Amino acid sequence: MLRTACQLAAVCCLVAGCATRAPLLESSAGLVELADTPFFPQDRYQCGPAALATVLVASGVDVTPDDLVAQVYVPARRGSLTIEMQAAPRRYDRMAYPLKPEFQAIIAELDAGRPVLVLHNYGFPFWPRWHYAVVIGYDAARQRVLLRSGTERRQAQRATHFMRAWDNGNRWALVLLQPGALPAGAAQAEYLEAASAFERTTSPASALKVFDAAIERWPQEPLAWVGRGTAHYRSGEPRNAAADYARALQLDPALAGARNNLAMTLLELDCPATARQQLERIDEDGLSPALRDAIADTRRQIQARAGQTDTGECSGGY
Repeated sequence: MLRTACQLAAVCCLVAGCATRAPLLESSAGLVELADTPFFPQDRYQCGPAALATVLVASGVDVTPDDLVAQVYVPARRGSLTIEMQAAPRRYDRMAYPLKPEFQAIIAELDAGRPVLVLHNYGFPFWPRWHYAVVIGYDAARQRVLLRSGTERRQAQRATHFMRAWDNGNRWALVLLQPGALPAGAAQAEYLEAASAFERTTSPASALKVFDAAIERWPQEPLAWVGRGTAHYRSGEPRNAAADYARALQLDPALAGARNNLAMTLLELDCPATARQQLERIDEDGLSPALRDAIADTRRQIQARAGQTDTGECSGGY
């Protein structure tokens, strides 16, 4: 779903009808404030670039909101789309990781020293008022969430008010990670999905760091090995790529994409006979048209070398 920000409504839209609930912050949690988080007062309708610049600079990137306007701001909507807010950090070698829609996921990242980009809706479902802000801490004793928001450098918002606006924004939140860093609440599937999107545009060196971290955390996850194999291939290291693809297939022999990648890599290593053997092991039933086309292309390249024997170092346990 496309969303835009930032149109601010009166605070009464947020406060009206708040239900009584247990404290969101345990009093023992104390006070956490990432006071060194930069602050960029937003211009009208441009909280997206300002909030994104805040978390980018906090992650070590030298950037300003003006640098980001053309990348994320949509004048016709007077705001920024969440899909662009997730994509833009890749241009600065940062991986956007969407958090679980749980308040404790935000708290965990703050405790780990990372500010959190959030989307609030200060209006109603039929009249939304979207607004991006950056969570920089919390004060458990006062039940306050601390934000860089709009023109306020340090907004201390009631936790219940924060949750209402975040609920209305469908609990969208993300953190930015340097290559090789894991989020505080790293979830395997979500991390690998973010890593896959990041790998398509980043350098091979950064992609290797991302998948090295995944393998260290989840060594039995085949897709982490596939990702690292692709990073090695892009780095000009086909032998390392082949070893990674082979490890992925040891963990899950049914991964047709990994087996096709291995066949292509073996072909590059002057192992056409071994590559052919790998391709023959693929069961194409139920595969996507795109993957079928990729396998067909590999098959054509192998057939072009029909009759040739392996001349490379092809004994890698494939």
